[in-house]
Amino acid sequence: MQYTALDKTLYEALNAVALKKMATVTGVVDTTTLDAGVAQSALDALAERNLIARVGENALPTDACADALTASAAEVYAAVRTDPAVQTVASKFEDVNARFLKTMSAWQQIDVGGRKIVNDHSDPDYDNKMIAQIDRLVSRLSNLLEILGDRDPRFLIYIDRFRDSLAKVDGGDIAFVSDPTRDSVHNIWFEFHEDLLRTLGLKRKE
Repeated sequence: MQYTALDKTLYEALNAVALKKMATVTGVVDTTTLDAGVAQSALDALAERNLIARVGENALPTDACADALTASAAEVYAAVRTDPAVQTVASKFEDVNARFLKTMSAWQQIDVGGRKIVNDHSDPDYDNKMIAQIDRLVSRLSNLLEILGDRDPRFLIYIDRFRDSLAKVDGGDIAFVSDPTRDSVHNIWFEFHEDLLRTLGLKRKE
């Protein structure tokens, strides 16, 4: 099926829903440059095009969503995809991502006598070491986000989200490292990874 490319506003709203898997108007506003009125209108338009489904206050992506986003990203980000500065920094992402995945694994499981067991977070020194590593990796990722943010301000929102989550972690709420039900560092990172691949038209490396 051929899709007419979405304009930037509709793309942002649909992309937010796809990344979240389920989002309210507030969720779209918090992760895009759209205000509440524009976000609501965008979701209404996307529902009319059968690109999202409404369940109460929540919007969910339909089966048609992925292809529409792929086709639209190719047009919305055509210039970004050929930007040498973006290509140079993006090429380094896989290394940073691999380090992040390894660190998150070490956060969630610890090695005891050669066996991996769930980290019960009873060792603050160990946890603080992992948090420091995560903080450094987020700082490295911010370099890419700043370059992308110069091309599209919505990418700067990731920096703010990371900063807010890490501040909560530093305040003692370690759930903001990886809790899947919160705007945790882990969730933000994975949303950005999917977003980056779509923006640049890349495939996920297995």
